[in-house]
Amino acid sequence: MVTHLGYAADDISMTLHVRPAASADEASLAALLAEMQAYYAAPVPEAEALKAARLLCNLPPEGFNPRTLLALHEGAVIGSCVLNVMLPAAELRQSLYIRDLFVSARARRKGVGHALVVGAAQLVREGGFCALDWTTDSQNLPARRLYDGIGSRVVARTYYRIEARAMDALLSGAAAPSPALRSVAAGE
Repeated sequence: MVTHLGYAADDISMTLHVRPAASADEASLAALLAEMQAYYAAPVPEAEALKAARLLCNLPPEGFNPRTLLALHEGAVIGSCVLNVMLPAAELRQSLYIRDLFVSARARRKGVGHALVVGAAQLVREGGFCALDWTTDSQNLPARRLYDGIGSRVVARTYYRIEARAMDALLSGAAAPSPALRSVAAGE
């Protein structure tokens, strides 16, 4: 699957190529991943970005099974989209979930994000998946404008995450339900 898309924005015309990541993309993807982490105020050492890029470009045969799309302009990686396979309870059929979609600062507002979503939608169709899901930061207005403009709908859900310290507390029994949950469980 390779998608060739032409975009014009801000008097700049560019041709984008969206395709799956390959082992030859490790270094350029590592640079983009490092830029992404810095953008989200969570910078990582170069070696860590390269390790992640190697994993995304050279997937093991079983277990971890994301799909990684790259957006390229004149051979340079300017955007990426990492998708995971899910089995949502509502459909009981596999769907793809956009875990991360990132566009380099120099290529924003030029159609790169749109091209990556189109590439992801093609993966859904070609792979027989039932849907394409994702989340975005509620304050990320440019991303929300993109997603609102392509026919997606907002799903009323709350996104949770448990990290190492809280997980340790949970597993040790130190994390107790909130008072409101305790009263519901007690039938109050």
